[in-house]
Amino acid sequence: MYKSVLSLVIFCLFFFKLSAQTTDLAVVVEAQNLSGTDVSQVQIYQEFQYIVTIINSGNAVSNATFSLNLNDDVVINSYVSQNNLGGASDAENFNLDLNNVLTGSVASLPNNSSVEIRINVNAPTDIGGIAFDALVSPPSGTTDTNTSNNQSIISIDVIDIPIDFSVVYSQISPAEGTGISAWNDTVTYEFTITNNSSVSYPLYGITGFMTLQSPFEYGQPVVQLESIECVGSTNGTECPDLSTVNGPLTVVNTTSAIFSYGTPHVFTSGGSITFQVVYQFLQPSCAFDPQQIIVDSYINIELNHVNESSDSSNLVQTNLLTAELCNVTDICIDTIQTNPDVSTIVDWGEEVTFETTVCNNGPLDAPIVFFLQNLSTTVTWDIISITCLGTTGDVTCDDFTITDMDTLWASDTFTMPVGATITIETTVIFLEPECSTSTQNTLAHVRSGTNIMQSQLFDSNIENSAQSDFVTLPPTASCPASDIQVIKTQIAPELPEGGDVNNTTDWGPITYEITVTNAGDVDTFIELSDYMTLAGSIPVSASLLSVECVSTTGTAECFTITNANIDVVFDGEPEDGEFDEFWGITVEDNWELPAQSSVTFQAIVNWQPGCSSAAIPVINNVTANHIGDDIIDASPSNNSSQVTSYLAPCVDLIVQTFPEFTQVTVNQPFDWIIDISNSTTSSNATNIFFEDILDANFTVVGTPTCSVTAGTATCMSGFSVTGNTISGVIPNMESGSTVRIRIPVTAPSFGGAFNNTAEATPDIAENNELTPETNISISNVQVIAPTLTKAFDPDTIFEGQESTLTFTVYNIASNPSQTNISFTDNLPAGVVLSGEAYWVEDNGCTSTFTGTIGDTFIGVTNLTFPEGVASCTFAVSVTSSSIGTHINDSSNFSDQNNIDTSQTYAELTVLQDTTDVDIEILKSVSPEEVSIGEEVIFTITASNLGQTTATLVEVIDNLPSGYEYISSTVSEGVFDASSFTWSIASLTSGQLETLTITARVLSSENLLNIALLGTVNETDRDDTNNSDNAEVAVNNCLEIPQGISPNNDSSNDFLVIPCIEDYPENRIKIFNRLGVQIYQSDNYRNNWDGKPNMGFPETSSLLPVGTYYYILEIPELQKPVIGWLYLNY
Repeated sequence: MYKSVLSLVIFCLFFFKLSAQTTDLAVVVEAQNLSGTDVSQVQIYQEFQYIVTIINSGNAVSNATFSLNLNDDVVINSYVSQNNLGGASDAENFNLDLNNVLTGSVASLPNNSSVEIRINVNAPTDIGGIAFDALVSPPSGTTDTNTSNNQSIISIDVIDIPIDFSVVYSQISPAEGTGISAWNDTVTYEFTITNNSSVSYPLYGITGFMTLQSPFEYGQPVVQLESIECVGSTNGTECPDLSTVNGPLTVVNTTSAIFSYGTPHVFTSGGSITFQVVYQFLQPSCAFDPQQIIVDSYINIELNHVNESSDSSNLVQTNLLTAELCNVTDICIDTIQTNPDVSTIVDWGEEVTFETTVCNNGPLDAPIVFFLQNLSTTVTWDIISITCLGTTGDVTCDDFTITDMDTLWASDTFTMPVGATITIETTVIFLEPECSTSTQNTLAHVRSGTNIMQSQLFDSNIENSAQSDFVTLPPTASCPASDIQVIKTQIAPELPEGGDVNNTTDWGPITYEITVTNAGDVDTFIELSDYMTLAGSIPVSASLLSVECVSTTGTAECFTITNANIDVVFDGEPEDGEFDEFWGITVEDNWELPAQSSVTFQAIVNWQPGCSSAAIPVINNVTANHIGDDIIDASPSNNSSQVTSYLAPCVDLIVQTFPEFTQVTVNQPFDWIIDISNSTTSSNATNIFFEDILDANFTVVGTPTCSVTAGTATCMSGFSVTGNTISGVIPNMESGSTVRIRIPVTAPSFGGAFNNTAEATPDIAENNELTPETNISISNVQVIAPTLTKAFDPDTIFEGQESTLTFTVYNIASNPSQTNISFTDNLPAGVVLSGEAYWVEDNGCTSTFTGTIGDTFIGVTNLTFPEGVASCTFAVSVTSSSIGTHINDSSNFSDQNNIDTSQTYAELTVLQDTTDVDIEILKSVSPEEVSIGEEVIFTITASNLGQTTATLVEVIDNLPSGYEYISSTVSEGVFDASSFTWSIASLTSGQLETLTITARVLSSENLLNIALLGTVNETDRDDTNNSDNAEVAVNNCLEIPQGISPNNDSSNDFLVIPCIEDYPENRIKIFNRLGVQIYQSDNYRNNWDGKPNMGFPETSSLLPVGTYYYILEIPELQKPVIGWLYLNY
């Protein structure tokens, strides 16, 4: 007997399955011009649009989300939802972040629906490939059955066009050629910037410059921006916001910026903006030669593109006034060697005397300092004495203080009167070094000088303000000699790869070997620097990946390298005179290299240059030297080594694939289109490997074709078609070229979303790809077909029980007529049919079902939909004795035609039955023979004859209509009199419980009362004892009395036939002893009182006393009831 299963575990499984929803989302991206034509190339800053189509080929889904990742440099102008099909709602909840990622959601996407998002953009101002990556996702809790369709990637090429901005500048007040009349006056200028280009384009900066045209000695004017405003614009170009533009006080001594505006602003094609700028000319600095100051001013504009016209405007000359004369005086100094004679060679340690004279030739007193200094780098001195020998004029030796600072002495600041002199005697000795790298005489450099310490007082003759003297010293002993040698070579990749412009190598790691050798006879400490320099204008980034000491010779040892800038990215531009160093050995490392020994290092550098159409040289340098002045290098020319490697010229391939139509029907022919472009920034690309992988369900129906749609390129001579993989080699694509490949296919014979992936890869030995993300493109197409769902009910059974597998086929939008819908559902292993397929709701659909009891499949052929029908449903019973979970999803289908099975998912759980339950139902009634109107008592017992406890037992006892329910009692459980259901929570093994029902007999018919087991949570092992019945007999029914006496004594006055009312379609006939019928009644109601209603004599009088014959006819009885009765009074 089939029982329902409602345990807690099963309920949880059921709830989980209800919660696990599926769908099949897809997304398609296409780049179009504003007319809606697909494009693979756009011009810099050209306005164009992306069309993103979000498709649902699966179950209806709510709140699907999307993420659209646009190139960072694309300018997004607007985005809008459009073209809702199949009941899809608008895309909404848009959010655009700072990284150009546009996200949002779609509230409702029914099956076979779609919605578009149109994104209006301007192309970047930089040329090259730009990618668009679109991703669509179902909401949390919903599983996408085919995630390969959730992403679409396309790339297009941004090509260059001429950009032409001009700027015209003039002085308007006072009129050009007229100067200012007083310092602090203002001058008004006007300039107009015009975009003469064929496209709108952003201007990135405007700067006002001023140049001192008159000689420096005439003075330097002080200028400040007073105001700047936009006074007009043309052709749709808007005035910019200039409220933040200001300018500091600026001293114009060469060329100086007076103001700068650095916010990008778009100029329409042919558009212009006119600005007015007002400068104020403040009191200038003083002049050595006061004459009229003249300035030139101009406007400079900044573009991130080569300008066809000049970035600078014409010069406008403005005549100013004269500056005040500067305060000047003439401070002088002179130093002579007084002992020994300057012409002699001074011995080391011999005292040398210098006499220094300081003077002021006027015309003004001046605050000054003066000094004497040893500027020799290899010679040190010791100052023995400093003596003021005397003064002249209004100054004494007590007016200043001289401080000895070892390498020099200097006075403090004091006032030097006009005409005064000061004479200082200095005695020093020069200290002999331990050794020298030179065998020649040594020159010690001694310098004396003065400084005026007042900013507004100038020295009129700086030539006599400082003096150099030289002392000749004898040569010293030569330092010990060594010969440090260093050699660097490229070892991976192996030469000649990377060795010259004709043998380039791929971008990335290059391994170098560096060997440092001490070929001398003296051990020495070394320092080493491994660094990069630039070979040209192409920017290069490089980083050290690893460095290690790998071998030694002689008595040298490897030490740990502590100064390695691992993974630090360098650009090769020196900073503060220091090269970008990958790694090195410093003085602090104390790395000693023994004589006649060497050490070898290996370093790996990762090179990532900028794009170039020619081979890209990268330079790795190394220098090695001994440390200290006590050892000389006998051959410094071999202390450095350099390796130049040549990297492959870059290409920037851009791939875009899209279907000819975003939606097709089953078996519809169409083309997959693939555009491959070589960016205008690229070099000539050769031997490009092309590969296109179609979804396995497409059928290639013709030969792919290749055509050149832009520039100069050579199409592949043929294609290799292996299954649904199409490949080939494009021999040559010059910069700026595009080829289009078309692959003719037919859509699958069943519905869903299906993808195509196209990729173009350059030969890395000949070309390096600048932006690999643009080399691949993914797109999708939606195949529209009727959709199918299926489900098991119940979805959890015990082994051997049955479940119903129900299929519903849904028509496509607009519900057209459909034919040739076919599929075979191959049941999961262990599940078999237990019945024949049948229509649950055909709605006019017709089909041929295949599969019979015991088969492992259910098939449908030539299912047809009448026009206007939205769905139809059929079902089949299945069973399984295989314990476990059986999944029946889209992978179980075969032989599909004109059907979308992608969203089918059904799960049947078969549980092992370890119970032993046998419910026995017994029933009796008392009394068994009654009269109508009497009460009877039914006794029903339910007992568990099995060995395990039965739970959730329900017994049904529906009283037939011959009884009237009065009351009931139970020994266990609850009896529901409205449904006549007795519910018992559990029955242990051997437990017996009783239900008694008291009822009144209403009729002699419908008196058989059956009690049966309705449900039990476990399997009942014996269903032969699951029901019992009891019936009562009604006394004297249809027993006609032998006589009546209608004398109005209220006793036996009528012919009363018991139970006659239970047979309303009765007929009674009465005859006299002569055979004459004297009475007849249909639907007799126990009302004959001995009077005739027919026959002869026909009278209403009482019949005579005597014997009469009757016939009672009842349709329910096979024979009439006949007999005699006696009439008496």
